[in-house]
Amino acid sequence: MKAFCTSLFVFIALLIQVSVCFSQDMTRVRKVIGALSAPNMHGRSPAFEGDRKAATYIESLFRTAGLQPASQSFLQHFSYDTQIFPKKMSLTINGKKMQPGIDFIIDPVSSSGKGKAEILYLDSTFFLYKEKRTAVDCKNKAVVYDQKYYAQLNELPLEVIQNIYSAACLIEYNHAKLTMGIASKPLSVPIFKLGKMDADFLKSGKCSFQLTAQWKKDYPSQNVVGMIKGSLQPDTFIVFSAHYDHLGHLGKKTYFPGANDNASGISMLNELAHYYNESAHQPAYSILFIAFGAEEAGLIGSNYFTQHPLVPLKQIKFLLNMDIVGTGDESITVVNGTEYPTRFAGLDSLNKANHLLPAVVKRGKAANSDHYFFTQKGVPAFFIYTNGKQKAYHDVFDRAETLPLSKYGELFTLFTLFVKTL
Repeated sequence: MKAFCTSLFVFIALLIQVSVCFSQDMTRVRKVIGALSAPNMHGRSPAFEGDRKAATYIESLFRTAGLQPASQSFLQHFSYDTQIFPKKMSLTINGKKMQPGIDFIIDPVSSSGKGKAEILYLDSTFFLYKEKRTAVDCKNKAVVYDQKYYAQLNELPLEVIQNIYSAACLIEYNHAKLTMGIASKPLSVPIFKLGKMDADFLKSGKCSFQLTAQWKKDYPSQNVVGMIKGSLQPDTFIVFSAHYDHLGHLGKKTYFPGANDNASGISMLNELAHYYNESAHQPAYSILFIAFGAEEAGLIGSNYFTQHPLVPLKQIKFLLNMDIVGTGDESITVVNGTEYPTRFAGLDSLNKANHLLPAVVKRGKAANSDHYFFTQKGVPAFFIYTNGKQKAYHDVFDRAETLPLSKYGELFTLFTLFVKTL
């Protein structure tokens, strides 16, 4: 049966291959990615309400593309707790001024803090030998340790952890890559993360620092949802989704553009909306286009949607989630590929028959993007992301001007071919 289904997909691919063309407008694609990753979007987080500005912009894109709201409004509102760092931020170690986003980032669970402190270096013996821990007083010190001991730090006895958290600040060094995240609950100490550094530079001396954390309780956010009604079965739905939020600011000046993650996905949503709104491509099923908020904070927007669906979840035939689709010169990965083997085989066959992407790689179930809670509710879904030479991720280098979009058109075509098979 599997061989028959795969052959059927190949037949369909060959049958429709002659009618396939790249329908996306790459000038428009670049414009959308540039707009969403520009400084005035502030990293599309609650910092300076960048996420709301992004949502307003996406709603205007959906209107221009000819979408209709799925309910009374394009916006589905929800709230969540989060922390931001939009004010002045500084770190100086032994006279060397560190640059946010380049030399250091902060742990998203950091608390506010300001001051000067003597460096206290915790070497391997502190983590390996109990007697060494009792001899160390961390209070009001700038406590420095190698990132490789992070796991051991969190497994130490409570009184030792409390001693460490009595520090003026923590400085964790030796990160191969400085990647930012978002947390919903702060700790009681500022935590700075440094990249690769000479340990001798950090073993003694002094540091000064300033960090202001702002806790946002019940911060109002939103999903942006539009739709095109199907011509034959309007009560059956295909869903295209992508999150629009990103990581915000490190201080006033440093922000995370998030061009690949995930302005690229929103641009793909927009191109698909334009495509399916053309009379020549009107879908048989209705199509929902969902731009999720608060993905980076823990898939909050998509979880909210599955708990408060705007259409019955059992009427969703398939969901395609797009997160990081700006490369592809190496491959694409399909999360849930092992969960839906027949659909994956069909997708792979379509790709090979049309000579689109270098490889389609399957992966198992994972809670790593907005498809997850749909899968948990029984909605068949793939999460597709691209892999390529450009590796910027959750850092200040994920910029529109360096995003190659190397297989963007081919991925767009693969999406439209796959939807035809549904």
